[in-house]
Amino acid sequence: MTGADGARPQYGNGWSSYPGGRQAGPPGTRGLRILVAGLTGQVGQGLLEACADAGEDAPEVIALVRRRPRAPQVFGPAVTRQVVGDVCRAGWGIGDADLDALGRIDAVIDLAGATDWTASHATLDRVNVLGASHGLELAGLLSERLGAAVPYLYASSVFVAGLTEGVVTEDLLTPEADRTPYELSKWTAERALVTRARRSGQPLLVARIGGVVGNSRTGRTTRRSSLYQLVSRRDEDKALRVLPAQRGARVDTLPRDVIGESLLRVLGHGRTTDFAAWRAGVVAQVAAGERAPTLAAILAQLESVDEGSRYHVPRLVPVSHRTLGTVTRAGTRYVRWSRQAGNRLHGLRYTSVNRIFERNRFAGLTGGWLPAVPLETVLRVTFDLAERPVAAPTAELPLGRFQ
Repeated sequence: MTGADGARPQYGNGWSSYPGGRQAGPPGTRGLRILVAGLTGQVGQGLLEACADAGEDAPEVIALVRRRPRAPQVFGPAVTRQVVGDVCRAGWGIGDADLDALGRIDAVIDLAGATDWTASHATLDRVNVLGASHGLELAGLLSERLGAAVPYLYASSVFVAGLTEGVVTEDLLTPEADRTPYELSKWTAERALVTRARRSGQPLLVARIGGVVGNSRTGRTTRRSSLYQLVSRRDEDKALRVLPAQRGARVDTLPRDVIGESLLRVLGHGRTTDFAAWRAGVVAQVAAGERAPTLAAILAQLESVDEGSRYHVPRLVPVSHRTLGTVTRAGTRYVRWSRQAGNRLHGLRYTSVNRIFERNRFAGLTGGWLPAVPLETVLRVTFDLAERPVAAPTAELPLGRFQ
């Protein structure tokens, strides 16, 4: 695999992957001032953890918060200022006085997203579609006020692909009848943003993020993944005894701090080129891609290391793509479930398809760097195998990112 510029990519798993420990933060991030929505979510927390790892090389973060400012310890030292607003309002609800007080902003980042897969179309569209559109408008407004283009990074999801199998490209995807309301909201947002950016020339990156699990070192997380819930004995009566999946199905997840580093690196490299590659809108996938482990490998490895019998490993049942579509439609459209059970069943769509999320464009946007995490780390973090950290509560869980 090569990057968009033809160079062989550099694989990394955080700064600790460098010889001799952490040598430097992502290139070009020191001195950046970024306005970020959604910092209480899973990806937002990962971004803050990546900033902490970067130390003095980290950017300065201005946090958009709803209703009221948070205590400083909620975000940590990377956040130097908080501004009250709401992604569901025009301009994210930031008034002229607050915009003046913000001063220079080098990038606007939208990590907020409604990820309750059982939520109504209206709820999902309000945050995932309108919130995204308002963010692009805000970046355009800041560009006019500052006299320089302010790039906009929107966190989408690789699962906008629905049940697409094979290679999922880093381009806008065609309409499909088999998208859930959540997937459709992200698909609609992507098309609306790129269409507007192509008309205006506004620098835009739609960053499709894969499944998100906890911190790669501490395991700290805001929520457990749907795969964890499918096999945990905490819900023994709800655990699946069999799991339908395509042969070769991959589980594409990354620890949240690695995703945070990925976003910093794409921002830093973009800065060195004045975000030229972002102009008129571009889509890139922040995912494990061709290095994502198969579902079969994960379950087999889990069964071999689960000494405390904390998990019920289901039997995989190979099914065709057509059958998988029928099963997920029946389970998510025609039966009323509790929120927990409904989200668990939706999660089947994201672990049971044989596909690879392409990463060539993302490699080009980072100067050749790609995230890579060993299977052992994925297992440890996803299934809490090393220790049992308490899930951190968040007051804004509906805006947390999918993991």
